[in-house]
Amino acid sequence: MKIKKFVARDYQTAIKLAKEEMGMDAIILHSRQIKRNALLARFMPSQVEITVAIDDTIQVSSDLARTRKIDLPQSMPKVEAPTTFVPPLKENRIKEPELIEEIKRMNLLMGEMKAKLYEVELMRGLSEQVQLFYNALIRNNVNHQIALQIAASVEARLPKDYSVDNKWALEVCLHTLREYVQDVSPIELINQGKATLVFLVGPTGVGKTTTIAKLAANMTLLEGKKAALITLDTYRISAADQLRTFAEIIDIPISVVFSPVEFMEALAKYKHMDIVFVDTAGRSPYNQEQLDELKQYVEIARPDETILVLSVTTETNELVTIYNRFEQVGVDKVIFTKIDETFSYGQILNALYEIKKPIAYITNGQSVPDDIEVPDALNLARLLLGKDEIL
Repeated sequence: MKIKKFVARDYQTAIKLAKEEMGMDAIILHSRQIKRNALLARFMPSQVEITVAIDDTIQVSSDLARTRKIDLPQSMPKVEAPTTFVPPLKENRIKEPELIEEIKRMNLLMGEMKAKLYEVELMRGLSEQVQLFYNALIRNNVNHQIALQIAASVEARLPKDYSVDNKWALEVCLHTLREYVQDVSPIELINQGKATLVFLVGPTGVGKTTTIAKLAANMTLLEGKKAALITLDTYRISAADQLRTFAEIIDIPISVVFSPVEFMEALAKYKHMDIVFVDTAGRSPYNQEQLDELKQYVEIARPDETILVLSVTTETNELVTIYNRFEQVGVDKVIFTKIDETFSYGQILNALYEIKKPIAYITNGQSVPDDIEVPDALNLARLLLGKDEIL
């Protein structure tokens, strides 16, 4: 970015000088009247000073502008906003606080503009069918960079003359999208003469207790396994009672523990079971003391699997933040709950893309044991497109 000051006898003349030297795209950042004392004013006319800036880094390739087809990369670079401009010479340093803030704002806008131009140029190389697919992903909250990467993969798989019908193109789109969510891994029993130990962890309000009841019921009623429950959630009076009620209905043992000693006793009690589920209290991802307490129990038990439960109603950035905070506990897989409480599911893809962990289950209601399933990659791909009728 170039910044320069121009001084002239009036405002219009100063602008003319700036446009001649800096070009028509120059932006006026600041203007002021140069004041003179009464004595000088009698002999020298007043003058106007304007400060002008131009960003000479945004250039769209003329070759790209002239042709529709471009080479689409397999991975998308992350666009970062340029650093705040600081003039190197002391005498040119801008002192006005409001001008510095304006420059910061301009730098941010320039970064956003570059990202948008990059997206526009990539879109020019996509066929109409793939653009419809890309737009459907965006409408369903898929991150722009991820959506562009997927769209580029689809484009590379279609014939160059676009001689395919819409149904076949849709199949290519779904097949490509499925590759991004195919890491599906439900709970596996170790079958080595001891119980498989599974922890469910996560923030408050995501439905851990109901989810653990569904898993235990399915293991017992559908798979014929011997299951037991341990709850560490003694913070909420209703939580232990709710899980105890579930345990009585499906006729499996349960222990409510209040200390590490009681926890070790419960683990020893259930060591001959096929599987033991541990329900933990909801923890704030921003409360390190609570996470340290949870980590203590995990280190004592050394579970076979620790599964992070996340609500699909949570925004992508928050989902990734929650994962990053709980990662210190040790996360092997994730479960997404409350599928039935939203109309767009792009945040599932966004989160899986960032955290690189397999998805174990999705839940879509409160009914026990019905409203839980191992997601099929193809069905999950269709889910990510929501109710959009593409192609």
